[in-house]
Amino acid sequence: MLTEGGKLGAFCLTEPDAGSDASKGTTVAKPEGDHYVLNGAKIFITNGYAAEVFVVFAMTDPSKGTKGISAFIVENTFPGFSVGKHEEKMGLHGSPTAEIVFTDCIVPRENLLGQEGKGFKIAMQTLDGGRIGIAAQALGLAEGAMEEAVNYTKGRVQFGRSIAKFQNTQFLFADMAVSIEAGRLLTYQAAMRKTKGQSFTKEAAIAKLFTSEAAMHITTKSVQMFGGYGYTKDFPVERMMRDAKITEIYEGTSEIQRVVISNHIL
Repeated sequence: MLTEGGKLGAFCLTEPDAGSDASKGTTVAKPEGDHYVLNGAKIFITNGYAAEVFVVFAMTDPSKGTKGISAFIVENTFPGFSVGKHEEKMGLHGSPTAEIVFTDCIVPRENLLGQEGKGFKIAMQTLDGGRIGIAAQALGLAEGAMEEAVNYTKGRVQFGRSIAKFQNTQFLFADMAVSIEAGRLLTYQAAMRKTKGQSFTKEAAIAKLFTSEAAMHITTKSVQMFGGYGYTKDFPVERMMRDAKITEIYEGTSEIQRVVISNHIL
């Protein structure tokens, strides 16, 4: 049903005290007979209050750190499963985000995904692929903001001519175009390597880092080009700027991307 689009899924890794450092997770899964008992909470879960199937990462052996993390397939109908706080976010209002709570949640043993202790590897592999998607999202935001700014500056007349005629404006657009094209090629490179079954961890991190920071810069500059109008909801650039910010945070922060990239260099 997931692959056919009949059901929504969600990825549950982040916890209140375990963001970038997954080893600090406190959600635990204890085996009991023919099932596991999950206790804990996950936060900032995309599709949180809309999904029906969740991939949940929990500690089966807390003493082993990341090597004690296991992955489970959990359905929202399982006893002990509940949806907590619905997040009110700065941007990305079209994406339902929520807290997921497990209170003596019963998960059948056959719902263990892979092997015990291998969950962290599954999570990292999932994030690698997800980062390509976030790079594409950031790229779209950057392109959209630039397009809005180009159209606006062509029609906005100040000091006797359209502000698109000023060299400062033209140079800004030139820099935006360079960043967008570079980001597109980096994103395509990562996607191509993934499609071919080649390693792509570093390439995905590079694409996400570059495009997300470019998107934040380009959307912010686009708002500036609109002047006071850019700060209102009469034009879409303020939303694009708010939406762009999350691309520097989720699926691994920009700081984590730099860690990943440097680990592949040194």
